[in-house]
Amino acid sequence: MALLSTEALVLRGHKLGETSRIVVLLTRERGKLRAVARGARGGRPRYRSALEPLSEVRVSLYGRQGAELLRLGDAELLHSAFRAGSRSLDAALFLSGCAELVDAFSPEGEAEDKVYRLALAVVRATEAGASPEQLGRYLEAWLLKLHGLYPPLDRCAGWSHPLAAGALLYDRRAHGFVCEACSGPATGPELPADARAFLAFVFSKPPEALVGEGPASLPALEAFHRELISEHLERDLRAPRVIRDVRRERAR
Repeated sequence: MALLSTEALVLRGHKLGETSRIVVLLTRERGKLRAVARGARGGRPRYRSALEPLSEVRVSLYGRQGAELLRLGDAELLHSAFRAGSRSLDAALFLSGCAELVDAFSPEGEAEDKVYRLALAVVRATEAGASPEQLGRYLEAWLLKLHGLYPPLDRCAGWSHPLAAGALLYDRRAHGFVCEACSGPATGPELPADARAFLAFVFSKPPEALVGEGPASLPALEAFHRELISEHLERDLRAPRVIRDVRRERAR
């Protein structure tokens, strides 16, 4: 009898022996789990495309309660991210970064339904044609917010009073946005007013609402998010470096 039958998102995998893979799954019921998928590789792979990154699957998992590595039984493909990733190189790169980011923010064995639903919604929005660049900032902002890491947009981190409209000044010492009276010498980046308006939109709308090109300040917002994420994870992620390299190649 299966230890667990649940819906899951495939985050990543790596080879094991000649015909198997170890897959990392974000499950609805138990959070992030690892499982051996026997027969996943070779001339007649058992699971076909069901174990591609960000595929939504219904899986049966076997093993002992609390074991670090389970065994994957059936894996029924519910929705593939292939169509979303095939829209463009930008979409494919974004989805690769999405899987890495969700993986990095998901603790082992702790269910986080909001993160699961966020990842699903972002994949669907990519498939519907939303801007990968805007979706990247959307995903980063919400993952930081869901884990209590995004500073309020409307209150000063120094005095806790309302912030005036306009640009946001981040203070690293206060770990938040501050007013001019509290800021002193600037210790963090300034986000333009259009970045603030974009963030307010992000925190109030679903990802499929991200249409058009987005604000000119998206690169500044990306750099700010990268700083917060690196500080939280205590490391840099690989996907953002790859995306920046691709952009540089295009600009030549």
